Amino acid sequence: MGGAPDDVEFEHLARELFAYQYERNSPFRTLCDRVSRRPADVASWRDVPPVSAASFSDARLACFPPDRSSLTFVSSGTTSGGRTSRHELDATALYSASLEEHYRAMVLPDTGSMRHIFLAPPFSEAPQSSLSFMLSAIDARFGSPDSRFYLRGDSLEIAGLARALQSDDACVVFGTAFAFVHFFDRCREDGARYRLPGGSRAVETGGFKGKSREVERDVLYGWFEEFLGLPRSMCVSEYGMCELGSQWYDANIADMVAGRERRGHIKIGPHWTRTVIVDPVTGDEVPAGAPGLLRIFDLSNRGSVAAIVTGDLACSRDGGIEVIGRHPGAPPKGCSIAADATLTASKI
Repeated sequence: MGGAPDDVEFEHLARELFAYQYERNSPFRTLCDRVSRRPADVASWRDVPPVSAASFSDARLACFPPDRSSLTFVSSGTTSGGRTSRHELDATALYSASLEEHYRAMVLPDTGSMRHIFLAPPFSEAPQSSLSFMLSAIDARFGSPDSRFYLRGDSLEIAGLARALQSDDACVVFGTAFAFVHFFDRCREDGARYRLPGGSRAVETGGFKGKSREVERDVLYGWFEEFLGLPRSMCVSEYGMCELGSQWYDANIADMVAGRERRGHIKIGPHWTRTVIVDPVTGDEVPAGAPGLLRIFDLSNRGSVAAIVTGDLACSRDGGIEVIGRHPGAPPKGCSIAADATLTASKI
C-alpha cells in the first residue's frame, strides 16, 4: 500500500476517489445530487456525503457492472426487513494488500509469520464471508504449515483444537468473540486449561452480543488468561465489517513492540483511512472524547463507496478510536452473532 500519506496527499486521493465513485456509482450519485454535493463542491474528505452501512442492503453500491463482480461479501447479521448487506468486489488485490499490511503492523509487528489457530471457517467453506476471506488471506501470507481452521460445518473440532493448544510453538488464536465464549464454556465443562507458549497472542472480533447471551469484554478477556494463559496485554480486538475494505485493531501489541505506553482498548486504523465521530442526529462532528456515530473514509473501498457512517458508537481518544457498541437504533449484525447462532444450535 506504500508509505503513509500526509494529509495533503490523502485529501488529493480522497477527492479523486470521490469523483470516480460519483461518476460510476449511480445510487451514490443520486444521494450526492440530492444534498447538492458534487466533486466540484468538495474540498476535503469530510465533505463527501457518507452512505449508511445499512444502505448496502438497499441498493447495489458498486462502480462496475454486475458481470465484472468477482466476489460478493454478505453480512452475517440481518438489517431491517430481513435483508443483508452485500459488498461486491471486481478484484481482490487491493482488498488483500490492505488487510495483510495492517494485520502485520498491529498483530505481528515483531515477526514475519506464526502458527495460526482459527476459530472460524475457511473461505472455501464460507465463500461470502469477509471474515473468512480475511483469515484465509492471513493464513496464506503469515501462517505456518501447522496453521489450521477449527470451525468446520456447524461445530468446533474440539479434539484437534486441544492438541493444537498444547503445542510448544507460539501461535495466534483468532476467532469471533462468541466462538471463544463457546469454546471456553466447553473448557469449563471439561476442566481443561491451557498455557500457550511465550509470544502467543489472541485476536477476537465481532462484538459481545450474541443470540444466546451477552458477555462483557472484561469477562471474556479474563477467560483468555484463565483458559489459555494469555495476559490481556497479548489479546487484541479487531473491528471491521462486510461493507469496509479495512480493519482496526487494538494498539497494545504494536505499542509494546515499539516501546510506547500501551493504550488499552484503543483501535488504530491503517493510514489510508480517516475517522470522525459525529452526532447521530445532526451529523456534526462531536468534541474529542465525546461519544457519537463512527464515520469512516476508507481509500481501499475503491469499487463501492469510500465514505460510510456505521451503526456503531465510538469516541476519539489517544490517537485512535474506542468502539463503545451498537447504536440503540441500529440493527444487530456481525460475525460473532453468526458464530453464536451456529455453535448454540450445534451444542459443541
